[in-house]
Amino acid sequence: MASSETGSRLPGAARTVAVFMVAGICGWFVMEMEILGARVLAPYFGSAVYVVMGSVIGVFLLSLAVGYLLGGWFSTKKGSAWALGSVLVLAGAWLCAMPFFIAPVCDWLLGMGLGVRAGSLLAAFALFAVPTAMLGTVSPTAVRWLTREARDSGLNTGLVFAFSTVASFAGCIVTAFYLVRLSLRRTMWISGAVLLALAAAILLHAALSGRRKQ
Repeated sequence: MASSETGSRLPGAARTVAVFMVAGICGWFVMEMEILGARVLAPYFGSAVYVVMGSVIGVFLLSLAVGYLLGGWFSTKKGSAWALGSVLVLAGAWLCAMPFFIAPVCDWLLGMGLGVRAGSLLAAFALFAVPTAMLGTVSPTAVRWLTREARDSGLNTGLVFAFSTVASFAGCIVTAFYLVRLSLRRTMWISGAVLLALAAAILLHAALSGRRKQ
């Protein structure tokens, strides 16, 4: 999967497909969480655009910025596959657990009398900042895994972010048109399980690659 670390035993085409699949899956879940975020907060803080959507979108943008920085740092380390697998474990576990702490977090913030603006913003941070930042680490790491020569870095960056954004578009449409009608808990549990499975695949591949090199 990585050019020098986890993908050396994979054929070039298989490695490329695997990296793009990781970027696409995580791009899908970023937008899925963002759409579901409005549904999560609306029962507590209302559905006004300037309250819920402003808070959700703002938190996601800032969290992605943090994730991009972390991903860029991870990509410079020898154990980037282990790092990425670990953060995806955290993101998946967070999504699986989120249905259990939505109500306590939102009720606690409402009880503090902060108002809907501050309350929705803090709730969005508390609920979504961590998993969004973790998913944000994927694209910079994917670019590094695909890049063998410096001259290819710009093209690889464009391809990864374009593919991830297309996947985010698909996640947006499917979530907004269909998934919002389903059980919120079940959707989060399934999404978290998919991320955990993806993390397990990355960690397993990293472990097997490390053994082959010994």
